[in-house]
Amino acid sequence: MPVHALPAPVRVHMLTPLSFNDAQEIGDRIKSGASVFMDVRTTDRDLEERLRDFVGGLASALDGSVTDVAHGIVLVAPHGVNVSGAPGSQSDTSNDDYAGYRDGRDATPIFGRLSA
Repeated sequence: MPVHALPAPVRVHMLTPLSFNDAQEIGDRIKSGASVFMDVRTTDRDLEERLRDFVGGLASALDGSVTDVAHGIVLVAPHGVNVSGAPGSQSDTSNDDYAGYRDGRDATPIFGRLSA
């Protein structure tokens, strides 16, 4: 029976940015190979837009990804991290339904299809 090495530990960080200066920490963590959950639920809308622009450019430059995983929670992942079943990921669920979920509206259209 062949022996295989285990993958390196997965590093995930949760950050709540308070100013645009926190973008540096997000960038450093992504460049080091860690994923970052960015909690923008209490972040000022203008700061949130600036941070989303920054992480979008960062992910594009590093071949990573940015995914809204819940209302106000954004996953910024480096290259090689795949997110399945998250809003905006490849799935058979319509993005229109997820847009409502991210905006805090009724999530029934998403979860209604999941019932047995």
